[in-house]
Amino acid sequence: MTLAIGIDLGATKVAGALVNEQGHALAEARALTHAQAGVEPVVARIAEVVAQLLAQASEPVMGVGIGTPGLVDGAAGIVRNAVNLGWTEVALAHEAAGAIATQTGNALPVWVENDANSQAVGEFIFGAGRGLESFALVAIGTGLGGGIIANRQLIAGATYTAAELGHLSLDPDGRPCACGLRGCVETVVSGPGLVKSMRERLAQGGQTTLPAEFHAEDVVAAARAGDALALAALAETARWLGIALAAYVALLNPAAIVVGGGLGLSAFDLLIPAARVEIARRALPQSHETLQIVPAQVMSSAVGAAALVWQNQP
Repeated sequence: MTLAIGIDLGATKVAGALVNEQGHALAEARALTHAQAGVEPVVARIAEVVAQLLAQASEPVMGVGIGTPGLVDGAAGIVRNAVNLGWTEVALAHEAAGAIATQTGNALPVWVENDANSQAVGEFIFGAGRGLESFALVAIGTGLGGGIIANRQLIAGATYTAAELGHLSLDPDGRPCACGLRGCVETVVSGPGLVKSMRERLAQGGQTTLPAEFHAEDVVAAARAGDALALAALAETARWLGIALAAYVALLNPAAIVVGGGLGLSAFDLLIPAARVEIARRALPQSHETLQIVPAQVMSSAVGAAALVWQNQP
């Protein structure tokens, strides 16, 4: 049996997992990112987490996969425009491999991908995408991420922005988005977007069972309890999601769409039926009649990152 190490690199934490060929995390380790300290300390923390996991490995470790924010040239291992980390351009695969070798004495190959793309690869190797030639992933959480597997290959795009579904502007006069555009899908289809939709309804004088301060999961719980405003806010989220997924369907004709992320999973049954209605209104029947829309199965982003190691084996 061979193993791999996956690293989920985020703005606040470095989460790692030692993963076997079945996608099971045999051990986990974490460290705080402290991104404001600069690139070198962050890379050092990645090496520390890898060292902790290597010490617990009873079988050979083939390599390390890193899922990171930003636009990622996976072939070169370069991360660009990772705003959450404060990075403009970092040769992360090279830097991490060097730091790991120094820390552990092991010369391990390192592969780097955008975090949502890593999730897509994780689903392809270990999860809901197993056995499929082509599928699309959407991850609905604090933002809206996406990933595409076509003909068993990850599609990154010419400038590594493929599947940035969250920043497709459906309403150029709509809510401002952190990317600089207005009316992007993730301004509605995300945890913060759902909260904003709920607050807009409350500002119009609606009544709700929610307290004055609430989060997206509170809106989902209220909707399940029959709160009319919460149901209306989720209906808006579902409609926008369906419009965005119709673009996926029309352009890619995937066999399946895998829905992940905290909000995507917790509200899956509340969002997907209405989203399917929008897909049917906007895409050819032949493109969606057999389309599966299924929840993600890989719950750990670090496990998804570890899948990069298997995806890149010859």
